Amino acid sequence: MTHWARLPERGTRLGLRLIALGYRLLGERVLHLALYPVVGYFLLTAGAARRASMDYLARLRTFSGDRTPRPGWRASFRHMMAFAESGLHKLGAWTGRLDQPVQFPDRGTLDGLLAGGKGALLLGAHFGNLEMTRAIAAHHRLAKVTAVVYSDHATAFRGMLETASEEYAANLVHVTEITPATVIALKEKVERGELLVIVGDRTPAAHNGRVCSVDCLGAPAEFAEGPFILAHLLECPVYLFFCPREPGGYRIYLEPFAERIDLPRAQRAQALRSHVRRYAARLESLCANTPYQWFNFYNYWQPR
Repeated sequence: MTHWARLPERGTRLGLRLIALGYRLLGERVLHLALYPVVGYFLLTAGAARRASMDYLARLRTFSGDRTPRPGWRASFRHMMAFAESGLHKLGAWTGRLDQPVQFPDRGTLDGLLAGGKGALLLGAHFGNLEMTRAIAAHHRLAKVTAVVYSDHATAFRGMLETASEEYAANLVHVTEITPATVIALKEKVERGELLVIVGDRTPAAHNGRVCSVDCLGAPAEFAEGPFILAHLLECPVYLFFCPREPGGYRIYLEPFAERIDLPRAQRAQALRSHVRRYAARLESLCANTPYQWFNFYNYWQPR
């Protein structure tokens, strides 16, 4: 099986830049109409992604029951459409032209965190639209948010966002692995009161990266240990951070996860597994509530 980090990116730099230009000239609503044939094309031609979507939806329906969509071509089209829309809304947010309602009922949690003067690690996933929240925070000067990203993935899409806004690349930390130097640099950011965002739902890009297998939607799935080890080394509070699109618009979730991730040497594996399983359980709940917001279009449940 091809690892997610080595899957080819769909969409050329030129095509994505034309989309950015079209967004500036025509606006979100017109560009949204153009997504339908594009998503239809990818549904027909991207067989691996289509099968991954159907597999995820089938597992979710078995896990959550009839309140989740029945897997099939129509459901996978809606799933891929939701992913395409999230990209459009990222672009809108970074250009300051987002035309979507965003609710943040946990705003008090953020205000309390910032008032303390020390930063935190925000643990997200490829679920909903975290990048959009970083753009909103940058435009409204709500907080200094640094995203820790794998540097060799989705380069064309990132290039489009860099073209759309100079602020996009200002607070990105590109990594291929977490080294002592990386930890020191990130720890300095936390001590200055910055918020670090990292996703925890995919395995490491490196073939020999550390993973932990826990149940997710009724079957074992591998998760990266790195974000949890990083949280342990940073010695800072950890929050779960998600922004799915719900029926009333986007909703930002900011939920306390741990005041500090402790990994005792004698029970290190057990402690890691416990934290990863808690994280996976929250993802299960969110997927059941907003099933089309899960954006992992590869064979998620097959070991590397």
